Amino acid sequence: MPRKNRRNPEYFRAPEPVDTARTTPDAPGWSQAPGYEVRAVGGQKAYRCPGCDHEVRAGIAHLVVVPVGDVDARRHWHTECWRKELRRQGLYRPSASAE
Repeated sequence: MPRKNRRNPEYFRAPEPVDTARTTPDAPGWSQAPGYEVRAVGGQKAYRCPGCDHEVRAGIAHLVVVPVGDVDARRHWHTECWRKELRRQGLYRPSASAE
């Protein structure tokens, strides 16, 4: 008679909810650029990334980029999209820890 492979019930338990209201002012060092304030966040609602024009889903860690002196122009970027934008502008500075 074949053995029954039963999974541990913990395997089927739903993951813990993500703290969607978190804001980490400590964005990665490479993400900082002159003329911009950059924060790492995880939001409660979806946003449109200006880099790829795709949705930044609720609860996903991403970056909020605010031009200095123009709070109304803030944009929510996927982390990789912001990295690509900095490369495009020639502002990308990889960190020593190779994030």
